Formats: sequence, structure tokens, C-alpha cells
Amino acid sequence: MKTSLIAFFILLFSCKTETIPQKTALDYSNEISKIKSFIKQNNYNKKIAFMIDYSLHSGLPRFFVVNLNTNKILYKGLVCHGSCKDEKTNDSDYCKNVSNTKDTNCTSLGFALIADRAYSKWGKNYKYWLDGLEKTNNNMRKRVVVLHAWEGVPNEQIYPKALTTSWGCPTVSIDFLDTLDGVLKKEKRIVLYSFKS
Repeated sequence: MKTSLIAFFILLFSCKTETIPQKTALDYSNEISKIKSFIKQNNYNKKIAFMIDYSLHSGLPRFFVVNLNTNKILYKGLVCHGSCKDEKTNDSDYCKNVSNTKDTNCTSLGFALIADRAYSKWGKNYKYWLDGLEKTNNNMRKRVVVLHAWEGVPNEQIYPKALTTSWGCPTVSIDFLDTLDGVLKKEKRIVLYSFKS
């Protein structure tokens, strides 16, 4: 019995565990406060907001649907970042470079309005146009940076593996876009806040 107990503790403490660099919902209190302030000044949806934390590894859920009344995250999913075709330092693990310039294939940061629903040739044949509301992303329409799905994005986290990159679009799984679509059919004028901490 004593030998078995010693063997158990040796096994227990010799096992390596990998820490996943994931924030908790409470860590986003500053970002949620910033969203609320922006919404109040600009008369957008006061109940629901979307946010993407591009400082997280792409294999982790980093697209969040936030209840602004409770400060709780309702849904979360994986999302691709832009490839930045001319940036040698960008990779699929982390979003290292951003841009608001056409044909860069980079992610844009800042507040955007989730605009009209339209046909898409990707994923489930629908997308949402994004209207950038800041100088850092006001070319989203011209760049055709839209919220859409793609079959290659899984539903569950794949960390430490990375997602593929997009051409600058926040690209999610088909199932997660369906979840977002359900929210967007009920609530209008929802903002998307994309940031890196």
C-alpha cells in the first residue's frame, strides 16, 4: 500500500502540464468599459457587443459575444487574422501586424459596425459587411473585409496548433457564424471591437 502511494505521488508530480495563455471574462473589464463608453457616445446597441482579442494565440477562442448588462461572455469562438502578405514577420500563431490599407490582407483594429447581411461564396453562403468607425479601420468596405465563415475553421480550440490566416477578414467556423447570425437577427446596430492588448 505504501509503495503504491509513493508511486502515485511520483507519477502525479512528474506529469507536465501546459499552461494555456487564456484570459478570463473578468480580465476584459477595461475593454468592456471602453465598448460601453463608445456605444453611449454613438448610439449603438447597448445590450450586446462583439469583441476580438487579437493578442491571443489563433488556436484559442478569441472572438467573444458580450452581454453588456451583465459583463458576461455569452459565446466564444475561433477567428482567423489577416495574413499581411508583404509582412515577413506575420504568422498564423499571432496577429503581429495590422493595417487599414487596401490589398495588404492585414487585420484592422478598432470599432466597426456589423452592417448588412449579404451573399458570400465562402462557408454557408452569407456574410456580414463591416463598416469601420475609426481611422484604423475605415477602409473595411473598400477592402471587402467582412465577417464570414469558412469550412477550415474548427469549432473547438486547437492550441498549440494555429489557424490558417485570412485576407484580413475575421473568419469563423460555420457553426459559430450561425450562432452570431442568431444574435444579429434579434439585435441591430451591434459593434465589433477588435484590439490587441
